[in-house]
Amino acid sequence: MPKLRARSVETIKTEGRYGDGGGLYLVVSESGAKKWVLRYQQAGRRRDMGLGSFPDVPLAAAREKASAARCAAAAGQDPIAKRKAEAARSRRPTFREIAAEVIPLEQAKSKNAKVQYQWAFLLGEAYCGPLLDRMVDEITTSDVERVLRPVWHAKPETARKLHRRIRRVFEHARVRLRDGFGITMAENPARWDDLKALGFSTPEKLSRGPQPSLDYAEAPAFLSALRQRRTMAAQALELLLLTAVRTDAVRRAEWREFDLGAALWTIPVDHLKDKRTRAEPFRVPLAPVVVDMLRAMKEQRTSATFVFPSPRGDQPLSNMAMLTHLKKMNMVGNGGVRWRDPRDGRPIVPHGFRATFRTWAEDQTHFPRAVIEQAMGHQVGTEVERAYRRTDVLERRRELMSEWANALGANVAPHSLRQN
Repeated sequence: MPKLRARSVETIKTEGRYGDGGGLYLVVSESGAKKWVLRYQQAGRRRDMGLGSFPDVPLAAAREKASAARCAAAAGQDPIAKRKAEAARSRRPTFREIAAEVIPLEQAKSKNAKVQYQWAFLLGEAYCGPLLDRMVDEITTSDVERVLRPVWHAKPETARKLHRRIRRVFEHARVRLRDGFGITMAENPARWDDLKALGFSTPEKLSRGPQPSLDYAEAPAFLSALRQRRTMAAQALELLLLTAVRTDAVRRAEWREFDLGAALWTIPVDHLKDKRTRAEPFRVPLAPVVVDMLRAMKEQRTSATFVFPSPRGDQPLSNMAMLTHLKKMNMVGNGGVRWRDPRDGRPIVPHGFRATFRTWAEDQTHFPRAVIEQAMGHQVGTEVERAYRRTDVLERRRELMSEWANALGANVAPHSLRQN
């Protein structure tokens, strides 16, 4: 069969199939459009493989494509299947795309807002920026090293969490690449043995110790200062201080949990730290000043669900909102700090309010230890003792919380929210 020439390929107008040898044809349609087709045999079956249109694919390029396809067929590969696999490989996902699948899966495993936030933050631009737009199967252990190295000893707890999350992305990627693209990842680039070979050692475990807390003698002055800034976060901090519950319970508090007529807040088990071992919700007696504050807030509420909604929509206040607000009101001139833990001088944090209350109750009241511990939401006594106890000493705790409100000087509740 005579071979085609570049000039003749340009000038052919008549409909038909024109051979170039070796199964390569120029196919001209009735409209004059031209395309290249390679005819070959595979496992006794004749197949036609498109190689592109003319003039996008000139004669020389069509011959190169046909030669490569014939070599593949001679080696026992189906050229069409091989091309599809190569096209799929070219569309393989980036680290960012795999991370976008992993993050919601891991967030759904926890109801802790801080944990959910950390999954998105640590796998985002702040730490994984150099990896995000790389093809996930092209990332090496050395690439992972460059991400982890700056924080490995400077921020050991962050480094530990970051490493786990990066490793989890590659675990997910391994299955996606295998099942969707026919690609096998030999090793996880975040594999610990390989990082150790590059000089990594286990970071020292962070020892948090007690959370820095406010001296109860300063608590009335603090509450007075807090009430000068009537933001949503300030209201949340005030409820936190007056009830001594945990920050997550305040942040996620819903209006349906409150019976203001009975001066009672019932925190569902799902919002409690010890939810795995607790069978009953935690009842919190509310001092009169707290009831007044909540009634005033309810009249002005912007969310039908949450007591402290996020300004971004009908969802709980951010897990960082109270800490950020406390940091702002804690700053004084020349980098000083107004409210410190008297033991070590560290700036106070919201969770420290519980220690403030606990220390006051033990130093300044005569309530039994069991009443104070119940007020803290702790489970008192052994498992056997709890099995026989039929009271949560609610009325005794009501007296305790009223005394605490009086000690704080919280005799007048704020009745408006002034955004500062």
